[in-house]
Amino acid sequence: MDIGNRHKPIGSPFMNGPIFGKDVFIPLDFIIGGADMAGQGWRMLVECLSVGRCITLPSSGAGGGKYSIAATGAYARIRRQFNVPIAKLEGVQERIARIAGNTYTAGAAARVTAIAIDEGHKPSVPSAILKYNLTEIARQVAVDTMDVHGGKAIIRGPKNYVESGYSSVPVAITVEGANILTRSMITFGQGAIRCHPFVLPEMETAKADDLKGFDKALFGHFGFIFSNMSRAMVLNLTNAAFTGVPVSGPTKQYYKQLNKYAASFAICVDIAMSTLGGELKFRELISARLADMVSKMYLASMVLKHWADQGQRRPATGSVLYRETVLRVRRSTRWLPEEPASTSCCMAAACTDYAFRPSCRSA
Repeated sequence: MDIGNRHKPIGSPFMNGPIFGKDVFIPLDFIIGGADMAGQGWRMLVECLSVGRCITLPSSGAGGGKYSIAATGAYARIRRQFNVPIAKLEGVQERIARIAGNTYTAGAAARVTAIAIDEGHKPSVPSAILKYNLTEIARQVAVDTMDVHGGKAIIRGPKNYVESGYSSVPVAITVEGANILTRSMITFGQGAIRCHPFVLPEMETAKADDLKGFDKALFGHFGFIFSNMSRAMVLNLTNAAFTGVPVSGPTKQYYKQLNKYAASFAICVDIAMSTLGGELKFRELISARLADMVSKMYLASMVLKHWADQGQRRPATGSVLYRETVLRVRRSTRWLPEEPASTSCCMAAACTDYAFRPSCRSA
């Protein structure tokens, strides 16, 4: 057996590489789990992947964001243009604000989901959500960091602390399920059947010719649809004013909005599955849009949970970040213009120690 050289994709060395063998004999005892697990390699791989994707790439994205906001914020205070620090330029503030908001979102999602894994769960759908969204966040953070650093970031050399992170982002985008595939097929495709309370029982009872069980699941599904339709209609007509949420205070409205979006999303899923059936898995644009909806709701929930777990420090931070996450949910369900620059400026003031303008500090 010969072990080849390690892979080096775009300057990021990997610990793995090609292995060549001839007439290699592997005893059954060498199979993970023993001989009883022979033929179960794919299932074990998928289970391990669902756990690994929740930890490795999301934590790398969150850590890269924290590195970027620390380096970019400090550089913006030191670098001067037009005889003022570039930190005072609103265009630069907008980029730093986006880095700060994205970093907080990534850190919240990575931490809360890791807690679920620590408790013994195997979150296959959240792992796909985190893999796609947090690596895309890392890509945006890397681009914004390069924009703020300007010429310093594009010249290679020992003092360029930005280039290596920027060049390695495509590796995270590609490995453990390319992002195009993850968004258009995996995220919603995995959860559409297993996370639905009635679709999987309907399929299992139909396969087993269990007419009584199938009728129970089918009529339960009908009741579920009508219940969601009524709930979604009431929540949208009242803007979720009367829905119950487990918190009080400034974040109460954001929990209510998430309830409204979740009810509307449930209706969208049932309509798509009932009208398209098995064809839905081939309608990748629809599947991707539904994946965007559930992903943004999940990230918003993670931000809410993380901020509450951290003691609800800095009320301005919570209000601005929740507003940003809810805006992302709204953009995933229908067209919305980008948030005004004032929102980004206030987010910068709330999320970083590099608050530049008095008007933002007062917000």
